[in-house]
Amino acid sequence: MKYLWILTFLYFPLHSYSQKRVQSKLQYPAIHAKDVQETYFGIEVTDPYRHLEQLEQEEIKGWYEAQAKLADTVLNNITGRNLLLDKFTDYGSRAAAHVSDVKVSESGRYFYLKRNAEEQYASLYYRDFYEAEEKLLFDPKTYDYDTKHTISYFKPSWKGNKLAIALTHSGYEISDIIILDLEKNDRYPEVLHNAWPDSFLGISWLPDDTGFLFLQFSYDEEGAEHTETVLHRLGKPADSLISIFGSKLINDLTITEDVYPIATIDSQDAIYALGYLATVDNFWDAYITPIADLERGTPNWEPFYTKEDQVYTSEGQFYRDNYYYRTNKLKNTNTINKVPILNPDFKNSKQYADSESNEILNSFLVTENGVCYTTTKYGTQASLYTSDGYKSDSIALPYKPGAIKLYQTQAGSSHLWFNLSGWTSESDRYYLNLKTQKFTDQPLTTPVNFDEFNDIINNELLVEADDGEQIPVSLIYNKNLTRDGTHPALFYTYGAYGTTISPFFSPIFLSWVELGGILCIPHVRGGGEKGEEWHLQGMKLNKCNSWKDLIAVTEYLIDKGFTAPDKTVIYSSSAGGITIGGALNEKPELFAAAIAEVSVMNPFRSENRDDGGGSNQDEYGSISDSLGVVGLTRMDPYLNIRNTNYPAVLLTAGDNDARVPLWMPGKYVARLQNSTTSNDPVLFRIHKESGHQGSSEISQMYLEYVDVFSFGLWQTGHPLFQNHE
Repeated sequence: MKYLWILTFLYFPLHSYSQKRVQSKLQYPAIHAKDVQETYFGIEVTDPYRHLEQLEQEEIKGWYEAQAKLADTVLNNITGRNLLLDKFTDYGSRAAAHVSDVKVSESGRYFYLKRNAEEQYASLYYRDFYEAEEKLLFDPKTYDYDTKHTISYFKPSWKGNKLAIALTHSGYEISDIIILDLEKNDRYPEVLHNAWPDSFLGISWLPDDTGFLFLQFSYDEEGAEHTETVLHRLGKPADSLISIFGSKLINDLTITEDVYPIATIDSQDAIYALGYLATVDNFWDAYITPIADLERGTPNWEPFYTKEDQVYTSEGQFYRDNYYYRTNKLKNTNTINKVPILNPDFKNSKQYADSESNEILNSFLVTENGVCYTTTKYGTQASLYTSDGYKSDSIALPYKPGAIKLYQTQAGSSHLWFNLSGWTSESDRYYLNLKTQKFTDQPLTTPVNFDEFNDIINNELLVEADDGEQIPVSLIYNKNLTRDGTHPALFYTYGAYGTTISPFFSPIFLSWVELGGILCIPHVRGGGEKGEEWHLQGMKLNKCNSWKDLIAVTEYLIDKGFTAPDKTVIYSSSAGGITIGGALNEKPELFAAAIAEVSVMNPFRSENRDDGGGSNQDEYGSISDSLGVVGLTRMDPYLNIRNTNYPAVLLTAGDNDARVPLWMPGKYVARLQNSTTSNDPVLFRIHKESGHQGSSEISQMYLEYVDVFSFGLWQTGHPLFQNHE
């Protein structure tokens, strides 16, 4: 209730601020264009700021430092920043603690991360069973008192008496792994380096808990990156890891540096392990080996399925004599199929479960009584089902959620847990008894009420694109809102890799609505909200659909009186920068501001990153083929900047970002600052000791959101957010 007086004030004066104040042109750090001209398959490409990729040159470093200083000065001068910071801090401190990443071992032990209200980082806790006393297991401050480490990932053993923990710091994502022995209340002496389990399928314990598998990164003398799955035996030195899955272990197979060879084990009872040739694509090649051979250090990898079989990434599960998997091969809404393990025929597999025609089947777990699976309609309306292979039955949920996350102790287990969440409702955690279909609420912290959001509602809409496609849109606003075009609208979108923006509860995002605005999530093509076909319609040569969808949704809200061009802010991150940049280049007059965090703004040069760009060419296209060059030159925001009036732009970067190098947004900022004919600011905020995921320190995370929201509210003319410099 602390800020209700602000609401009473805000819903009236906004009408008198329909025009954004004219701003004076900033003096940007000087950098001269040095055109690099190249020809690819007959297409000429001019890159005027290629030299900004030379991050070690003193002149270039000085330019980036000057950009960071300018952004700091301008952003810190926006009024209302303290109001936002106080709000975010208040929201975050109302709960006594914040719990995340709950995992239950097959033995029934509960493990989870918990950050108390007064703490900056989460520690690891456990309970012997749900009702048992909570115990602190590991505080990351004890790992290295000189460096602020955070827990990026953890995995209990099957018996729950050992635990592997990954630790990172300063925004880096490559981590160290330590191992705890709960029975001895001690830590193993070895520390394993160069792991990244939170992004590469985690850690897989051997069935007998004597060791585990993980993907390890290494670098040759030239700095080239190499990866392979290794086996660590508990108590052995860190330099005695055994190679388990990689290019040297599969006959007649060369694994290129853009493919990650990851091996996994999905249950304590498993007989076989799977090895994946992982990329950013949603379908991978897979190999199989008996775990007994793997444990001896001599795996015998044989082909299991190929990406042409369209098995979704690593989602399959072994149970008894069959392998169950989710596939897009038969229909765009997906099915669950199964094949016998010893004689798999993926081209003639048996369909086990299906979905309604307008629902996408998007996750499943195998239990001893069949499969339990979730579907979503347009990515925002979730349902739960069970199937015995012959018929499917709907399971009544405690309430209609926007998103469902389900998990179990291991493949085949009937111990199931669910997280239900929505745009305006906090995530709730339940245990499900499959036999009785009864849900039991299992909170691990005290629920919190946010009375400020009681009048906030959400509507799920369909907006027609220029080509007739129906774009799903989530619209969140105050139920008393008047459609008079005076409300700042924040369009949060993405549109890449088949990723769905599922409903999430965020007091920080809802504060935009609390302050009189509208939050809009356009589920543009390139995402997965309408299945794999929706993804394909927004990638490579079709990438323009992503930003055209964003434009169509923006125009719809303007036409319907929700907002106006001088009130619109488009916002995304990472690969979503292509969507933001494309919309700006096509219709800059439609927006008041654009914000892109750690963003890919020069995908044409993605393959020239230090790590070779990973496998991102599967999503964007490659400069090694003619169609790839056509698609990349069309989608690249940096290459397509024009000399015209651009709105205000804020780009951010983390100086330790392993995924998007500093020069990707940096080159875009340089060209836009020297091309725009408007007086609206173009800023480049560089976060120190931060990475692709932003800061893990809670107070710094709040400040990063303060930058985003205060900039957007300033540029849309909000009376409490002004800058008079």
